[in-house]
Amino acid sequence: MPLRQSTLRLIAKAVIATAMIAALVACGDPKYQPPAIVVTFDPNFPPPASINAGAYAGIAADVANDTKNAGVTFSCTPAGDCGSFNPTGGGSAGPVCYQAPGTAPTGGTVTVTATSVTDPTKSIASAPITITSGPPGQSCEP
Repeated sequence: MPLRQSTLRLIAKAVIATAMIAALVACGDPKYQPPAIVVTFDPNFPPPASINAGAYAGIAADVANDTKNAGVTFSCTPAGDCGSFNPTGGGSAGPVCYQAPGTAPTGGTVTVTATSVTDPTKSIASAPITITSGPPGQSCEP
């Protein structure tokens, strides 16, 4: 007994739908995990181990495995007493100007942090900087 044309269409639609679902499932391997984003300080522009109060230093961070190329934001602690950045963020290896605080904070050390914009919860690099007394030196250009 020959199949009716409407039945053949339904079978064709079912076959196409099944093939599409199989293709979509095959595309996304649930076991695949993209490499983690890693933030490190750029060896050409690392945070200084120590810096005079009010002085400037160029600092940069490298970001690996960031498919969005979103770069980093820079911050420091203790908040309000640790200095400033111009600009506050940059792309991978894009240096920013860090200006040390005008006076050393309690304890004499600040911590500078570069945080991935794409993955701020896990991709962080931090370094302590000792603030010393002395002439502030010249400004820098980002």
